[in-house]
Amino acid sequence: MRAAYALILAACLSACGDDKQVDEKNASTAQVAKKVADAGMKLTPGRWELTMKFNKFEVEGMPPEARQQMQAMMGQSRTFASCLTKEETEKPDGSFFGQTGEDCRYDSFTMGGGKIDAAMTCKGTEGEGTASAKMTMVGTYSADAYDMTMAMKGMAPNGKAMAMEMALVSKRTGECKGDEDK
Repeated sequence: MRAAYALILAACLSACGDDKQVDEKNASTAQVAKKVADAGMKLTPGRWELTMKFNKFEVEGMPPEARQQMQAMMGQSRTFASCLTKEETEKPDGSFFGQTGEDCRYDSFTMGGGKIDAAMTCKGTEGEGTASAKMTMVGTYSADAYDMTMAMKGMAPNGKAMAMEMALVSKRTGECKGDEDK
């Protein structure tokens, strides 16, 4: 899930309303963050509310009880609030995108004209139970909102195949209140 949040944060940061475009291939999250910052693409600082809804979550060999719990969660949404500071929008780095190492890299990252299309590969670390995955993200954005779909396919830490798809909708709702999840 850390890699999923890297994609979400990349989408958050990559909001702008002009014709600037960022195209990267085989790039780290830090490289993408720098390109986005250099292009002047920023979100509006303040309180952001993200609503996340799982449309699909499957793990090979999932026990029936766990499958029933996941099915009950499908279609339900969860909302999280975060406070995005002016400093975070001015100087993003790899940690802002959720990853600072080289385990996850963007295969491609294209953003401009209010649209984003990205693909990322994360490699698990042998012996640590870390999952490996390929993720895609497609959607629309502005300085104050975004709407996208993220899909992930890969191997769970137990070595079983897994697939997930979620819808993400976020918007700036005003100034930070101090009660955000972050």
